[in-house]
Amino acid sequence: MKNIFKVIGILVLALAFSCEKAEELIPTLGNEITGIRIMLPNDSNTDFAVTPNENNEIYLEVDGARNTDLTKIRMSVSIPNNATVESEVPLGEYMDFSQPVTIGIIGADGEKRTYTIKLKIIPTAIKVSELWKKTGSELGFSAHNNGAIGISGNYIVVHDRSGFSYFNLTDGAKAGNMSWEGIDWQDLGFKMPLHMTTDDAGNIASCNAATAVGQEIHMFWWKGVTAKPELLFKYVLENMPGAQIGRKIYVKGDLTQHAFVYLAVSNNNTILRWEVRDGRTVSETPKKIDFDIDYTMGVQAKVVPIELGENTNYFINRFVNGVAQVAITYMDGVTNTPIYESEHHIQDVFHQWLGGGHAFDYADMNGARYIFLIEQNASSWMREIFTVRAMMKDPSSINNITSLIHTRVWNDWEKFPLDPSLGSNGNSTGEVKILVAPDGNSCTVAFLCTNSGVIVWNVELE
Repeated sequence: MKNIFKVIGILVLALAFSCEKAEELIPTLGNEITGIRIMLPNDSNTDFAVTPNENNEIYLEVDGARNTDLTKIRMSVSIPNNATVESEVPLGEYMDFSQPVTIGIIGADGEKRTYTIKLKIIPTAIKVSELWKKTGSELGFSAHNNGAIGISGNYIVVHDRSGFSYFNLTDGAKAGNMSWEGIDWQDLGFKMPLHMTTDDAGNIASCNAATAVGQEIHMFWWKGVTAKPELLFKYVLENMPGAQIGRKIYVKGDLTQHAFVYLAVSNNNTILRWEVRDGRTVSETPKKIDFDIDYTMGVQAKVVPIELGENTNYFINRFVNGVAQVAITYMDGVTNTPIYESEHHIQDVFHQWLGGGHAFDYADMNGARYIFLIEQNASSWMREIFTVRAMMKDPSSINNITSLIHTRVWNDWEKFPLDPSLGSNGNSTGEVKILVAPDGNSCTVAFLCTNSGVIVWNVELE
């Protein structure tokens, strides 16, 4: 009997509710894209949470192969439930992302918003080919005198304190000696260059060093290896404790058009920067940039800007008690504070670390971003590659420096040791220089280690 009454009660409740007016469905308003899925021809998927800019443009970077067919990309989007998509090619079918793709989102209220989506494939693999390597004896090194390297046109430029030589890029055969006509370094307090570099167009720049306050440097530049030097600027070293300049030089841009010349000040957290337009400095007085870091730079202080601009971000090297370490430090060019600061080398990870890592350069190959670095001490040196794109995009995603290692071959120093006829490299000096090809798909990387020799690589995106 109780069960009968329970059934009757349920029927009564059902009848009562059936008599009520049905709830009115309220459409979800809006025409915003909040998410996008990109599907590559190899069926790999990448999901993005997106926020369009003020022009309704959306920029996407997807990891993939260099030869990815951009005409066979599929896409889906996340939009409000009651919105509709207006697209020339239906979502889920092949779209041509070799050019920007435009779609419209129409909200439930009829309001339409048009989006432009730009997609870039970032290659995640590189192929490294050794072009050549030669010992210091083969290249005419003199003990302790060769500290820098550059790339100019079809030549590798090698620094020596008494002159610069250039060698064929393809095979390392000597092609000539550069002119020092008109250079007056011998009349200055410190009479020789400790460093030399090349800009992004292959122009060469070098100055004598200043190792004490009040000494003067004269910076010269060459429009290629066969040109005569021209005076770029003069500068007297200001009063800073332990300051030296000229041990590291970096030039970003093209000195014949627009460039910035950087001298990192030894034993200080200071950068001196000159702007150059059409082969002339905008001002003889450099901009002095003081940066905030939790250590003091050592003698081989270096700065590597990531692009041409006054406030570009940059990389610096790390020191502990004045000794260079293997570390990646990425700086904000506006605040001059660290964006990412790795710990220095980790013992017992990949066996043991040699030590110093002041010789490095940065390459951006169509969004694939790498640092090529020399790890060295007085007796040995190795060539290494760090991939820094993920770090630059999201520093918090990196646990430690080992997450950035692309190539670090243990015992690699045995493949190219110091030249026995030149002895140990007590100052642990050397340099790395990169020149990215105009199409951005490859670069040339040149390594020089004092008292060892030179290795030149060709690096291609795959």
